[in-house]
Amino acid sequence: MTNIALFTEENEIKSFISKISNSNIISIDIEFMRRNTFFPEPCVIQISNGITHGCIDLTLKIDYKSIFKEIFSDKKLIVLHSCRQDLEILYMILGYIPKNIFDTQFAAAFLGYKYQIGYAELIKDIYKITIDKTEKMTNWKKRPLSKEQLSYAVNDVVYLNKLHEELNNELLETKKIKYFREEFCNFINDIEWSPDTNDAWKRIKSIKNLNNNLKNIVKAISSWREKKAIAKNIPRNWVVSEKDLIEISKNFLIKNKIIFPKNYKSNCIEKDSMEIEKVISKFYNDSIYDTKKTKEFKHNPEYKKIANELYDYYKSISLKNKISYQILSPKKMIFSYLKNKDDDSRLIKGWRKELIDMKKINSITSSYF
Repeated sequence: MTNIALFTEENEIKSFISKISNSNIISIDIEFMRRNTFFPEPCVIQISNGITHGCIDLTLKIDYKSIFKEIFSDKKLIVLHSCRQDLEILYMILGYIPKNIFDTQFAAAFLGYKYQIGYAELIKDIYKITIDKTEKMTNWKKRPLSKEQLSYAVNDVVYLNKLHEELNNELLETKKIKYFREEFCNFINDIEWSPDTNDAWKRIKSIKNLNNNLKNIVKAISSWREKKAIAKNIPRNWVVSEKDLIEISKNFLIKNKIIFPKNYKSNCIEKDSMEIEKVISKFYNDSIYDTKKTKEFKHNPEYKKIANELYDYYKSISLKNKISYQILSPKKMIFSYLKNKDDDSRLIKGWRKELIDMKKINSITSSYF
């Protein structure tokens, strides 16, 4: 491949953008760092129209939103692979998410490929081309970037236009394009583009092993930790580690006071203690989390049997139609359907309704519903 330069001047970037601005399909990938910050730090964006490729420095003090206006318009299709984090960064840069997006990883899940298959693996499966991933652990903030690093970066977009055409045609041929579009729209709409601090507890891996009283304290302090991390733009574990967070919660439950670990780094311990106590008090007053229903649900003797039967049935449908069962029937969706007895659940509505037998679903769930 021809050596790829990193555009580090505003006029260079505008010149490159003008060369590809008439293209209807644009492929992108973004390199970023997230080691010392809460939010990702954009470093390099690779852009291609299938013929012309370029790498743009994202660390400059320029108005990227204005420069990228033509590229990320509603008139163009934006192609990515595993788009979640790249879209998060685009949202930071642009203030919006482009409307027309095609995710090749998501599309592959509807065509019999492994769930969340990597870009290099998919390219090798389809085109028998091996992509060198030796620069995967690059520090993308460091300048200058080597030719090898830039070559690695641009390889992530060189084949994306072609891959989009291949997968899109196969979706059309197999009559799954409607399924893909509907589910991808659901996927995008479900993403919280601004952090929801009330859901921060979901990142606590050991929370499921705690009793309800302790769990509620952990949830409240997790919300406080998230807000602190966001305000300071530092990793949440730099505020307080998961292990220490649980220990603080245990101590509060026993002594009704906040006791920070000896290694807690803050010049405002008294202020932090008062903030946490206030969050815990508000948590209980607002009754944000109702665990009673969840507890009753999990201990229902019919629940596990029916959930497993539904899971097995949907898995057979996924195999028959060569659609990843993690896409067709994620366990979380099955649990929600049973827990809420939801007649409007996506599990039985939309594109899935065309593939399933509702009589079979009703037969499985009749004793529970």
